[in-house]
Amino acid sequence: MILCLDVGGTEIKAAPVSEMGELLCPVKKYPAKAALPKEALLTHFAEIMEDLAGEAKERSVRGIHLAFPGPFDYENGISLLRGLDKYDALYGENLRRELKSRLNFPELLEQNMKFINDVSAFTKGEMKFGAAAGFRRCLFVCIGTGCGSAFGMDGQLCDGSEEGVPKDGYLYPLPYRDGCMDDYFSRRGLERLTKEMLGTSMDGKMLSKCVQNGRKEAKRCFLTFGEMLCEALSPVLNDFHPDCLCVGGQITKSADFFLQPLCEFCRKSGIFLYVTENTSVKTIQGLSTL
Repeated sequence: MILCLDVGGTEIKAAPVSEMGELLCPVKKYPAKAALPKEALLTHFAEIMEDLAGEAKERSVRGIHLAFPGPFDYENGISLLRGLDKYDALYGENLRRELKSRLNFPELLEQNMKFINDVSAFTKGEMKFGAAAGFRRCLFVCIGTGCGSAFGMDGQLCDGSEEGVPKDGYLYPLPYRDGCMDDYFSRRGLERLTKEMLGTSMDGKMLSKCVQNGRKEAKRCFLTFGEMLCEALSPVLNDFHPDCLCVGGQITKSADFFLQPLCEFCRKSGIFLYVTENTSVKTIQGLSTL
């Protein structure tokens, strides 16, 4: 089995997975404890992995695959996160070596511990196990703490050398209005928009409750967010010409309130648009394919 961990700044979601992509237990959630010092963090990660292994005792651990947000040296397993209020204590550390030394999995070789960008793992899971399977050209956008993205062609991740694909497949640094896309399509972007339109800074959950309570100005705020998202993605979609666009991340819980402008654009452009059912499950399944 493979232990698959989706490492976020607030939570770590994880599960043991078979080589066929079958989750051997429901996704488990652990606190990230991202502000801990180095030794405590590494111990925390090791304890999570030991706990996961206990969920399928009859199987041996053949690999450990981790999805990490960037910046990160994924090939060498070195964290480059710093100044982002998460995992600062791991900056410059070789996690492959450090974690292997703390684990009691005799059959696990150091090279069988692999790292990948979190949205890239999600993309792999959607292309193999999700609604994107069978589409030739796909774009994946995850809106949460930031604006994550990845492009796929013929079931493989694009590296940015393909026509219509930005460097590394990243949308977040692309210019938009008076900043970049990450400034607008992220938690802080929505908080800024709600502050401007409603006078109070809100995240998606709070704004959604306002809509459900009948506040028309809250509904208009969500629609404005959706109109801006469509405006920002339109040139990307026109350049890349995807067959499929998948939207994921925490914001999708409120998709009914903001996605209509993008739905209309995709309908006119012949693009299949869908909201992923479970970002975490698809990320963990994607990790199993490494």
